[in-house]
Formats: sequence, structure tokens, C-alpha cells
Amino acid sequence: MSSLPRIQIERSVGYRAQNNIADVRKVQTQLNLLLDPKRTKLVEDGFYGPNTKERIGDFQSHVLGFQFPDFRVDPGAKTIRALNDPASKQKWTVTPDKPDPDKPDKPNKPDPVKPVPPEDMPKIPVHGPTDLAGGFDTYPAPAQVLGPSKVSTPVDRDGAWIMIPHGSERSIRLGISSEEPVQFVSKGFGEDGVVRSFKKEELVKVSVTGRTLTIKGLNPCKNCKLDLVQNGRHLRIYVSVKPLRVVPLFVFHVEHGPGMKSRVSSSELRTVLKIANSEILRPQCNVEFDLKGQTELSHKDIGKHLGAIVRGDGFDDKKDEFKYLRPFLKDRTFSQPHGADHVKTVNLFIVRNMRSTVEEGKRPVSVWGAMNSASGMCVMRDRSIGRFTGVNGLAHTLCHEVGHMLIGQIYTHGHDIVQPESHNPFTDALMYSGGKGNKLYRVEVEAMNPTRHQPPPLSL
Repeated sequence: MSSLPRIQIERSVGYRAQNNIADVRKVQTQLNLLLDPKRTKLVEDGFYGPNTKERIGDFQSHVLGFQFPDFRVDPGAKTIRALNDPASKQKWTVTPDKPDPDKPDKPNKPDPVKPVPPEDMPKIPVHGPTDLAGGFDTYPAPAQVLGPSKVSTPVDRDGAWIMIPHGSERSIRLGISSEEPVQFVSKGFGEDGVVRSFKKEELVKVSVTGRTLTIKGLNPCKNCKLDLVQNGRHLRIYVSVKPLRVVPLFVFHVEHGPGMKSRVSSSELRTVLKIANSEILRPQCNVEFDLKGQTELSHKDIGKHLGAIVRGDGFDDKKDEFKYLRPFLKDRTFSQPHGADHVKTVNLFIVRNMRSTVEEGKRPVSVWGAMNSASGMCVMRDRSIGRFTGVNGLAHTLCHEVGHMLIGQIYTHGHDIVQPESHNPFTDALMYSGGKGNKLYRVEVEAMNPTRHQPPPLSL
């Protein structure tokens, strides 16, 4: 066996692995080359089935001495190194298989008479949405892509997930063969590619072209479950179709005193809202700000010169200067398109600089923004240095602060809600305290734009 060819695989092969057809075929071929000629060879068809699993386990037991085989061949690991070692042939000399005429060799594909449950099949890898936007979680997923595991509203963790704006479509790249058919095994899936609820509501429409899965959102739904199978591999995708949820916004450009006016211009504010909507909110949860009006708020209007650094102290009313801004709050009701949940009007006060006290007895510290969810009052510093305004930072802070109002308090300590937390502990999150990340996690998306009604699927 000095001429034993060396193989390399791109992804893992075996139990709960990706099992790309080309990689599985390489492993099957190598196992056959090392197998005793008297034994039954594998069918080199590229499908991971019970025979291939049995051969990998047998090889690990006799060649590598595994007491508990894991039935996997991982790139660069012990098993593939042994498969590339000519000495493994001698080590794998065991008692030949005894053919049983009453029990012919099992096909390497799942038996159609006794189908394998999709959940037990090897998983199809997901490479991500073609638009490269957020509002998507892949599978298998590390815990952080779904948000912290201990939340008051846990989510399903057995599949990928994607947000589809109502009436729009998005595409996902899959690790499938472009030459083999894809079968959908979801409840409610019709021949026209439409998934319907038990009331025959059309929820989503799906199609596969090559390696791309395209999903169109037809009606709002929280977790429309899509199960697809190809060549003995399975993928589950949860689809949340979100209506557009609009946040009404009134903006006040505050003048603390003579010569202390906010330096954010109207054109810069429009740029801030454009960034917030197009790059953060709409792609991830189909939420957007709608500017209802701008007001120049002078110190004469306020009736008092505010400090050079506006303070907000929830523990000492004498030091609280936010109270001079509260009389200007506008509380108006605006209708939502397509039946989205009502959103409280947000009143944004842009100031030159600000400090706030968040704990009793602590000195006020400089902060970028503060949000009072009950009143819809948001105060933000203008992030201006000379003639330069940090519009990206303003957009991030605005989304973060209003996110507190929309999300509420969903994070918990341990298994009980002892002291609700308002920030996400992961540094890439939009809701991370003081961070610069823009990612909204799945539990946060569902809270920011909730779907109250989840129609059960139609059983066909």
C-alpha cells in the first residue's frame, strides 16, 4: 500500500457533520482501499448512511483503538491521518464479514420504507444571505448568534433563522448540490411552493435555483418552519415575516444658553436617520424612524439657561436638568402600516454635551445618550467636534437608545427574573453597553417588531 493516495476533505464527514458529497465519496474510497478484500466494500456514492457510519466506527475501533468511536472524520484530525497512513491496512485486518443471504447489504441511502427522521439526518451547511444583511442566524450556531440563552423569551435553537420584510424576498446560499433535487417536507407546503396556515393563509413562498434558496414573505408570521432535504441531508429554517414598524420621531435642537446650540444640522440629521434605517433597523427587524418634525429649542423657550453639560439625575431632583425639557414632549398617536404594533412617539433632544447619574450616590458621568421608555424621551449629545459631526455614531446611539424602549427588559439573571438587565452581554451587539456593534440578536428582533399571532401550519 505504498501507493495509497492521500485525501483532503473540506468539511467534516460522519455523525452530525456537514457531509458534503465530494468529501463523503473521498472517505468512502479511502476506506475501501484500506479494507480487507474479503469484506464487503462500501458503495462510493457520496451519501453518508448507516454502512458508511459503521465502517468509520469499525476503522476507529481497530486502527485507532477508540473505545467509544465518534463516527466522524474531521479535517486534520486523527482519523483522517490514519486514513492516509498505508500501515492502517494491516491494523484493520479483522474477521471477514459473514454474508447473510436473508439480510442483503443495506443501501447507503436512507431506506424509503423506514425513512430517517429529518432531525437525525446530517445537516446541510448554510453560507448566509446573498444580500449580506443582518436579521439572519445560521445553523449550527454558536450560542451568541441567538442571543443569551437565559432570557425571558427563549427561542428555538434547532435550525437557521431569517427575517423577511412583509412583501419582500431574500435569498440564502446553501451547501447543497446544484444538480440534485431538493425536497420540502414541511407541514403546509404545497406544490406551488407556498406554505399555508391551517386557515389556508399564505405565509411564505419558496423556490430553489442552483444553490440558492429564495423566500418571499406573503403574510406576517413569527416562526414559519421550513424543512428541506437533499441526498439524505436536512436543513430547518425558521422564517419570521415582519411588517414595517414605524417609530414616529420629533427632534428638538437644544440651545443651552447663548452660543451653546446643538451643532447637528437638518441635513446631517437626515443622514443620521438614513444610516439608522437602511444600515441597522430595516435589514434586521423591518423597523424605521419617521421624522415628524424638527424644532429649534432656545434657552428662552426653555425659560432657563441649562448647564454647559446637561445633567439627568434620577435620584436628586435638584440636579436634574432633563425636567426643563419634559414640558416640550409631544405625545401623538400615528397609525402603523399592515397592522404592526403601535409604537410610542419618541421625542429626541439633541444637546451639546450631557452627563447622567445611573446609580444612587454616584457622580454623574459623561454619556452618549439616555432614554426614558415610559415617556418616550431620548436625550443625546451631538457628537460634534468643530465643524465635524459623527453621523455614524449618532445613528448607532439613536438605534441603541430607542432599542431600549422597543425591546424592554428581556434578559434575566439565572433562571429567575431577579434584576432585569437592559443590555446584551456580547460586544458585537447593538444593545451592548457602550459598544459599537450593530447586530440585533434574534430575541431582540422578535421583541423590537413582535408578531403576536402565529398561525399553525396546514397539515396536508
